[in-house]
Amino acid sequence: MPVRTPHFPDLLFGAASRLRRWEDALMGLLETHGYRELHPSLVLREAVPDGALRFFDGDDLVALRWDFTVALAGLLARRFPLPPPRVAYAGAVFRRPVQPWEAVERFEVGCERIQPEGESSTEADVELARLLMAIPGTIGLKSAILHLGNAALVRRPLEAEGLFGELANAVVAALSRRAPHRVREALDGHPSAQRLAAHAEALLSELDGPSTLDALSASPYAELLKDERDHMDRTLKALLPILPPNLDLRVDLADVAGLGFYTGPTLRLWAPGAQQELAAGGRYDQLFPGLGRPWQAAGFCVRLSRLLDLAETRPDLFEQPL
Repeated sequence: MPVRTPHFPDLLFGAASRLRRWEDALMGLLETHGYRELHPSLVLREAVPDGALRFFDGDDLVALRWDFTVALAGLLARRFPLPPPRVAYAGAVFRRPVQPWEAVERFEVGCERIQPEGESSTEADVELARLLMAIPGTIGLKSAILHLGNAALVRRPLEAEGLFGELANAVVAALSRRAPHRVREALDGHPSAQRLAAHAEALLSELDGPSTLDALSASPYAELLKDERDHMDRTLKALLPILPPNLDLRVDLADVAGLGFYTGPTLRLWAPGAQQELAAGGRYDQLFPGLGRPWQAAGFCVRLSRLLDLAETRPDLFEQPL
């Protein structure tokens, strides 16, 4: 039986220098906006998913840090009676790859905005979007695309129709393939099939900026999603006047990536030529209540390993020599 050895990348001179330079620049950006660094242990003793790298410490089964957001949530819930409003992090996570070419060790920089339960989230969500807009300029990326979405645009209609489990997963899979007709096929015979198919058509309108929100008026769930639409509209009005000239802002109403985790607005940063997102985040208000803390949270992660790969294959996308 073949044994697959995990891929732990060695960074040679240029890549190592870029990683250090980008980490310093991004952490400096976050610090100037009031984010303070926390560094959770590399070794986790809590329950971890199957994809984590696990080993025995004596008789105890432990794992290497597989996700900063989860690791920080555990640290914060244990150590702080009241939530610190802004935290930042930098370092590596270790995760078994889905694809054979993916690395196990992945370098990240990110931040979290944490609030007491019931506090308005609009200001915090705009703050995070503005920070993410500054990332390309901070690392010298010539141009980028920022996608704004909202997980609740899919979550709330599914919950309203009582769709959970495999049936809900089938709808999400159809939306991820950008195929509204697949929604109807997945729900053939279900009372909500026509409504959800019409909703899928509305969500999958062409990405053309703020006017994309108008498509929600045609959805059978327009009234249900009024607060989400208003929230996105306020966010867009706050961001468009300060949009950098090298950043394209798009609205992605059918963003279902991470739907099991995200509960509200989502953010994804792309670059021309990139096959995967370079940064991603959003609102995940169910995380801390699950740990016994009535806190709301949102954040984003800059995937430096993907940026290093992009700098290697497409150095022309960056301002300065790499």
